[in-house]
Amino acid sequence: MHIKLNWFLYMSSWANRHIPQRRDLSQIPELFRPVIVPRVERPEVVLSESFQGKENEVVYPESDWKLPAFSGYSKSDYSKSDYSTKNTFSVKRTPAIELIHNEKTYVFVILRNIQKTNDNDLWLACYHSIRQFYTNQIIIIDDNSSVNTVNGKLVNTEIIQSEFNGAGEILPYYYFNKEKWADTMIFMHDSMVLHRLFTDEELDHEVVFHWHFKETNEVVTKKTLSLLASITKSKEIEEFAKSNTWIGAFGCSGIIDYTIVSMLEEKYKISKLVTVIRTRKQRELVERILGILLSFEKKVVSNFGDILNYPYKFETNNLQTSLYNISQVNYNTAIVKLWRGR
Repeated sequence: MHIKLNWFLYMSSWANRHIPQRRDLSQIPELFRPVIVPRVERPEVVLSESFQGKENEVVYPESDWKLPAFSGYSKSDYSKSDYSTKNTFSVKRTPAIELIHNEKTYVFVILRNIQKTNDNDLWLACYHSIRQFYTNQIIIIDDNSSVNTVNGKLVNTEIIQSEFNGAGEILPYYYFNKEKWADTMIFMHDSMVLHRLFTDEELDHEVVFHWHFKETNEVVTKKTLSLLASITKSKEIEEFAKSNTWIGAFGCSGIIDYTIVSMLEEKYKISKLVTVIRTRKQRELVERILGILLSFEKKVVSNFGDILNYPYKFETNNLQTSLYNISQVNYNTAIVKLWRGR
C-alpha cells in the first residue's frame, strides 16, 4: 500500500510537471530573492492612476493658454516681455465677451471624434480658442470616439455622447433642433480653431457655411440622389440637384439659425439621416445633401470661400504651421482649419 501511494504521487507529479507551480520564496536565500513591488507602486500603475480624474484646467476668463505666433494679431498687440523665441505669445486683450448680434443669442457646437490620444489636442485647442474670445455656451457632441478622455473643468459646457455612432456632421443639426440651446448655432469641427472675433458681416445671415465647394461631377451621383430620396420624395428637389447649380457645405459646418434647422426638419425630415449615416463616404454625401437643400431654399453663401482655395489644403499640419501658412498669403478667415487624417 505504501509503495502504491508513492508510485501514485510520483506519477501525479510527473504528469503535472509542466503546470506552473507557486514558488515558496522561503526556500530561496534572501540575497537571491526577487524584489516584489506592490501593484500600487509599479511605475505603469502610478502613471495610469495619475490620469484618473485629471482635469483640463481652464482659468476663466483669464486663461493662460498660449496662442501660436502668426495668429492674425499684429506684433503691437503683444507686450515685448511676452514675446517668446518659441513662437508663442500671450495676448494682451480684453476679457472674452458674450456673442449677441442683432438681438440673437449664440451657442458654439463642437463635433468631436477621438481616435488616438493625440486627437485630444484638437478639441482642446478648439475649446480654448472659443473661450479666448467668447463666453457663450459650448456644446461638445462626441461621435463614436474610440479613446476615452477626461473632459476636466470645462466652463459653461455640456458634453453629449451621441447614441448614433458614425452619424457625424448631421448630429449638430439633430440635437440643435431637439434642444434649441440658442437662436443661432455656430458649428465647428474639433479640427477648427477660432482665429479672431467674427465680424458683423460674417454674422449677418440666417445660414452661412464656413467654407463651400462646388460639385466637380457634371451629373449628381446616384448615391446622392438615393440619400436625398430617403428624406424627401420631391421631384422638384431632385431636378434642382441635377442642375448642379448648388454649392456643398464643407463639413456641414457654419452659422445657422434655429428657424432654418427647424424648417429643414419640418419640410425634409433631415433627422432621419442620423439612423442612416455610418461611414465616411456617407458623411461626404450629407455635405452635398445639406448644400442642395439650403441652396434650393436660400441663397446660401460661405464666409471664407471655396475650401479648395485654403492654403496648403489637405496637407497634414499643426496649428503653428497652419497659422504661418495663412499669414504668408494674407488669407482672411476667422477659423483656422487643421488637417489631420483620422
